Amino acid sequence: MPVIIRHGIQERPMNRFANFLLVGLLLAAVLPAQSADPRIYRTGRIAGSAPVIDGRLDDAAWKQVAWAGDFVQRTPYEGDPPSQETQFKVLYDDHALYLAYRAHDSDPGEIVERLARRDHFPGDWVEVNIDSYHDLRTAFSFTLSASGVKGDEFISNDGGNWDTNWDPIWDGRAAVDDGGWNGELRIPLSQLRYSGEKEQVWGIQVTRRIFRLEERSVWQLIPRDISGWVSRFGELHGLLDLPVRRRLELMPYAVAQTERYQEEPGNPFAGGKDSELSGGLDGKLGVTSDLTLDFTINPDFGQVEADPSQVNLTAFETFFQEKRPFFIEGSSILNFRLAPAITGGGFTQDLLFYSRRVGRSPHWYPDLGNEDYADSPQHSSILGAFKLSGKTAGGLSLGIMECVTAEESAEVRRSLPLREAAERIKDPAMSG
Repeated sequence: MPVIIRHGIQERPMNRFANFLLVGLLLAAVLPAQSADPRIYRTGRIAGSAPVIDGRLDDAAWKQVAWAGDFVQRTPYEGDPPSQETQFKVLYDDHALYLAYRAHDSDPGEIVERLARRDHFPGDWVEVNIDSYHDLRTAFSFTLSASGVKGDEFISNDGGNWDTNWDPIWDGRAAVDDGGWNGELRIPLSQLRYSGEKEQVWGIQVTRRIFRLEERSVWQLIPRDISGWVSRFGELHGLLDLPVRRRLELMPYAVAQTERYQEEPGNPFAGGKDSELSGGLDGKLGVTSDLTLDFTINPDFGQVEADPSQVNLTAFETFFQEKRPFFIEGSSILNFRLAPAITGGGFTQDLLFYSRRVGRSPHWYPDLGNEDYADSPQHSSILGAFKLSGKTAGGLSLGIMECVTAEESAEVRRSLPLREAAERIKDPAMSG
């Protein structure tokens, strides 16, 4: 066998082949396996009347497109055929995207129908993910359970982040029959973000959960041992001449409030009754089909879900999840992490921008004596704010926000003699 001498080192050809083989095996073990080629579903524009969203699938419009099926199990036995077959259809018009699915079940009496709040996923459900940007990074998720509970999430970071605080306006109905259960969805195009191209391709994925078997099957198989989610969706073709209109939403409000409570003798700020009148405006403007301008004047967050009670005995700020509608739109673009998230404890994560600081409670509270009283603001009033967010056709994510808050002050009534009170005010150590 010939021997090759290189820089004074003997190397036998068979050893080189073995080394190459070993390196190849190591790379195959380290690098993730590639998923299959994307599946394609071709939709069509509705000719005639749009389907009625009632979960019955008996509208003539659904006959205009074919069923898609052949789902594959993802859990618990990845790659196996599902125990029950699932099919879906997609239609569209100038106003909305329509989806219908048929969840076959050989034992419909075992379908689990549970009621829950929005964004909870009880019992059997089907979830549709739509990458209308087709940027392979972000998507919009719409879930409908067999009991009719709706769930929606904004997906970012290629499936690394699912934001349940995103609450679009859409309609969905479910109906159970002798052969399984059906679902119909109507998603207004105004709730999605897409380009202005004449012919578009969107990413799409459909997932079904069978609760009693804890089985999940998908239309486009994405192996569990590889990274990524949105980037591995199937494709939705046939979207032609989608309208690119400027969306304008204006939501004015007026609030009249009267609070009655027990009067506190000697407290000038607790007379037994408080009244307040307020008003403002929330708005949304579609600058382009993929850029949205949100603006607000004196916003009211009275209907926002209350924060959970937490006891913070540390010197660190408590972290609360953002739930205010104005700040949720495009929040993933403004979410810059400086370090891995802190798990547990509920304390502020290492974020470059923490939106809950806008409009937070004032930091200072007056130092009061036994007979002193104060009327302190509970939060900082937001006079106005605007935010431009979205993604350009070239794939550039854009997020610009500006907020203006009012100067807050507390009114204090002290029982000290005038001269002593003045001395306390002059001395910061005494006044707090």
